[in-house]
Amino acid sequence: MNALRPWHWTALDAVAILLLAGLAADGGDEPVLFLPLLLVTAPVLLRRRYPVPVLVWTTAITYLFVLELDATVQPAAWMLASYSAAVRSRRAAVLTATGTWLLAQAIVLTQDGMTPLQLVVVPLIVALPPCVLADAVRQRRDWTAAFADQQRRRADAEAEARIAAERLTIARELHDVVAHGVTLMTVQAGIARLRSAPDDPLHEVVGTIEQTGRSSLAEMRRLMSLLRGDDADGLAPQPGLADLGDLVAAASAAGLRTELAIHGAPRPLAAGADVAAYRIVQEALTNAVKHAVTRTATIEVTHEADGVRLQVRNPGPVTACGEGQGIPGMKERARLYGGTVRAEPASPDGWRVEARLPYSPAPDEVSR
Repeated sequence: MNALRPWHWTALDAVAILLLAGLAADGGDEPVLFLPLLLVTAPVLLRRRYPVPVLVWTTAITYLFVLELDATVQPAAWMLASYSAAVRSRRAAVLTATGTWLLAQAIVLTQDGMTPLQLVVVPLIVALPPCVLADAVRQRRDWTAAFADQQRRRADAEAEARIAAERLTIARELHDVVAHGVTLMTVQAGIARLRSAPDDPLHEVVGTIEQTGRSSLAEMRRLMSLLRGDDADGLAPQPGLADLGDLVAAASAAGLRTELAIHGAPRPLAAGADVAAYRIVQEALTNAVKHAVTRTATIEVTHEADGVRLQVRNPGPVTACGEGQGIPGMKERARLYGGTVRAEPASPDGWRVEARLPYSPAPDEVSR
């Protein structure tokens, strides 16, 4: 069965109000009471949209009706208005209107010669049911809303868990594919190194390829361990500025003659900033290998009073100087630890990457 539409409820209210007003007028000694009764009952048609104003209006008309005409008011309209206000509005307004209505009824019942017990019981019989029913409906709605919110949060959590599991599956599959290819290249490079003579120019090249492949595999295993949530205590430490010598040797072995100069008294960076500094230099050298025409590079590390300044420079022209993924990645690493990165052409010729990282960690790092 389909739920009733709003105008259906309004039509039912109208029929009920007309019947109640008509019965009350027909049952009274004065047919003229029909108009005041209609003034009391007709506004109930708007009880769903304006619950408190309708209750106040109904209570006020009831009070005036009792005092002026000295007659008993049909309470059904007030009960409907009281129920709607109690369900949709604040309890203070409902209690105030209820107290006023009870006072009006007490005046009528006193004039009718009822006992004190009847003066209390009779009004409460009319006033309590709407309030009790409205409170039950309100609690039911609150429970339903809370249950729906709980179900929604549970569904969101399950969806996030499924997404995380799917991402982990994709990462594992990608790891398997890439690791297989890198392993094959590393093994082949190792075989080529063993078969080549030590004085063969290719001997050092294939050795560098083999070492790079092994380092890449170790890095991939580290990342997969972190994705799986494994204990990372046994993992090899991340590189930092202290490992720039190895990075320079690897770059030189790859054909980029690299010089390293360190100025100032070294001071330790925060662990994350130290790794970020190393990765920035590494990415700058990678770009130099890819794009620099002159196969030379210089690295300057300057320890200043409040931070470390890094500069990687290629003296000759470059084949491309647009921002791919590398330069934005360097800037993002530096920004995370409160630093900056600039990558720009160097005057009169060449390319320069300059970064600065503070000794103290950034607020984002401290809050984590």
